[in-house]
Amino acid sequence: MFGRYEGDISYTDNFVTINLERSAEIPRYVRSCCGERVEKVLSFGKGTIIINPVEPVNLPLPLTRLLEIAFPATALLPQSEQQVFLTFPLEIGVFLEAGGDLHVLDTFSRTPTKYSLYGSPGAGQITRLHQSRMYGKIPAVDRFSEGVLALTLKNTSAETIEVSHAVFDSNSMHIFYGEYVAMTAVMEVYSPMIARTSVDERITVSGMTPCIELYMAHRIPAVHGKGHLMEFGVASSRSTCPSWAD
Repeated sequence: MFGRYEGDISYTDNFVTINLERSAEIPRYVRSCCGERVEKVLSFGKGTIIINPVEPVNLPLPLTRLLEIAFPATALLPQSEQQVFLTFPLEIGVFLEAGGDLHVLDTFSRTPTKYSLYGSPGAGQITRLHQSRMYGKIPAVDRFSEGVLALTLKNTSAETIEVSHAVFDSNSMHIFYGEYVAMTAVMEVYSPMIARTSVDERITVSGMTPCIELYMAHRIPAVHGKGHLMEFGVASSRSTCPSWAD
């Protein structure tokens, strides 16, 4: 599904159907996914169609730009670091590139959306919530439903701190795809209440393609941020996190 298309598109799996006939009298883009159907006419049928994962904070409505990943509680020793692998939800963007212009044609997902509140009711932040198992190596995932996050946890403090969730700003996300979809990130823990997360602009895995990001297509005049400052604690009180996995 992911890639660049100059000609017709005909893709079907158990969840998604995408069709584009450029040679038709009226070229149309038609997509069906999880009971939702989108149909759009493409003027002249020209241009390149690009399909790739995008920042997973847009569906069903862009209520937040924050992604929160909850995972099994991990005790970080003082002045230590550990790399773990988590999953994150996928949203898929369809772009039309023509004449130097990039247009968002469609956005869809096979993954149900859940929201949460990070912090207090009065001062907290709405987040897109994803619950993940924790892995010691790259896990096998459904390539069109979940991505893999390589997360380095760094405890910069002089005390042992328990960590069980991380919050990321979509304005600082850099997503890649190949055999699987991937991000690489760091979470620097300063205290039980304060941490900073950031997503790397590069990935060390060979053969991965950088994804077009939605802010580029929407022409948002902003520079990527330097990550997200978590100010409401790094340990979640939720008891519904999945168990550890190998």
